[in-house]
Amino acid sequence: MSPDSLLPALPVALLVAAAGAFAMAQSRLLVDRPNARSSHKLPTPRGGGIGLVLGTLAGGWLVASGMPVAAPVAAGATIAALAGLADDARPQGAAIKFGAQFLAAFVAIGGGAIIERLYIPGYGAVELGAFGPALTFLWFVGLTNAYNFMDGLDALAGATGTVAAIFLGLAFLLAGVEALAALAFVLAAACAGFLALNLPPARVFMGDVGSQFLGFAFAGLGVFAAGATTDGRLVWLVPIVLMHFLFDTILTASRRLAAGENVFAAHRTHLYQRLNQAGFPHGKVAALLAAMTAIQGSAALCIDSSVGLAILAPFALQVLYARWVLSRSAAV
Repeated sequence: MSPDSLLPALPVALLVAAAGAFAMAQSRLLVDRPNARSSHKLPTPRGGGIGLVLGTLAGGWLVASGMPVAAPVAAGATIAALAGLADDARPQGAAIKFGAQFLAAFVAIGGGAIIERLYIPGYGAVELGAFGPALTFLWFVGLTNAYNFMDGLDALAGATGTVAAIFLGLAFLLAGVEALAALAFVLAAACAGFLALNLPPARVFMGDVGSQFLGFAFAGLGVFAAGATTDGRLVWLVPIVLMHFLFDTILTASRRLAAGENVFAAHRTHLYQRLNQAGFPHGKVAALLAAMTAIQGSAALCIDSSVGLAILAPFALQVLYARWVLSRSAAV
């Protein structure tokens, strides 16, 4: 990681993201009007994630030299963002949404962004062979949607993105992967620039343009991490740091499937939404989840000493969190 490229990249990412979010807030080109499923009460501009996208791409361009595989991932993330922007402007059907996400994943995978080996705690590295592209596809699409689902309260997705990217950058530095650390820190700066306009009460919402981009970008960092070491253990970094997003998404989908509900229909039953409905305001929920991200990030920093423990500790935290939220929700 060259300080000569990183030092200008961070303010560029932060300022471009903040300026883009501010422009969307002031122009009110896209406005989110409250409905029965909304957690906000007043019409609020959305699409502020455009700034986040532009900030990340601008800062990333300054630090990504020597990483040819970064270009197809950036292209895929941009496709996901544009699809999100189209949905922000006018709700799109599931076929169009998933079609765009599939295309984005194919572009990244076609450019060489593939998980080739998976580290199994207690066993070691397993070469995936022909299963690698399939697993990578599911990872890109899965995390893109998980991040999108979790963008439902002021500051939540932006704060999590900022903290998660910082800890990923630190973990990459400890692992000696400076190029990935630079990309992670640029992503953190862009998230922070957007977050300045998204703190409660939000002046602008991220929108699908930002949440889909962030999900895809974090997935890309995970794919890069998988190939950064010979044993592939760094593949677990992103799932560890974003454990609460993955856990909430999987748990909520499982509960809705068990109840015979359509998992793709709009709802307000995620853990963070239940906590908000139980009386916790946006800011407190976002702060709590940001704190959990930091705890999970701290576990990720210990991945070299014990992969199993680094996975298990955040998972146990999420189980306790889910039990607490569901008990609070039931008492309301």
